[in-house]
Amino acid sequence: MFEKKKEFSWKIPTLVLLGVVVLSCGIGIGVKVRETQQSRQMTKANTQYKEVFNLNEDCEIWVQGQITSSGTYESPKMIGTIPKDLLNKSKDEIVAYFKNKYPNKEIASMNQYEIILSNSKTKEPSKANKYCIEEKDGLIYVYKYDKEGTKTEIEKTDISVESLPKSVQEELSSGILLDTKEDTYSTLENFES
Repeated sequence: MFEKKKEFSWKIPTLVLLGVVVLSCGIGIGVKVRETQQSRQMTKANTQYKEVFNLNEDCEIWVQGQITSSGTYESPKMIGTIPKDLLNKSKDEIVAYFKNKYPNKEIASMNQYEIILSNSKTKEPSKANKYCIEEKDGLIYVYKYDKEGTKTEIEKTDISVESLPKSVQEELSSGILLDTKEDTYSTLENFES
């Protein structure tokens, strides 16, 4: 009359349930990993890589000497050392800082140990009505001095200073002064060949 019931085997449902839980966890972890990788890639894409200029903490700031209106030469003046917050900045950030801090000056030269500023419109009467080829930012620039000796940029070339012989690089550091536009462009053509 009383029959003994077979006991329900929990093994199969337990294994199925365990499999579902493990599979769900695996999918959840995979989605989370993928989201993390995508967010890292987006962060890298949004963050512009900036190359630190590596200024020395004792880097000096100088103002270039100039010829005064009376014709005398005013010697260069040191105006201080680099602010500590510029130590880990890129070259562009340093240039922007000096443009804001000294709007009537421009960076004449810059290296790890020294930054030299010059008046942005320095008058040099001895160079009146002449052309000058100079190095700036690793490229060759052409400038024209007007009748009062005020320098104006007339062309930025694609010629890299590093591609030129050392002797020419040394000449460019102080500027190559020429009398005519034809002489200037003839010299540039020689650099390109």
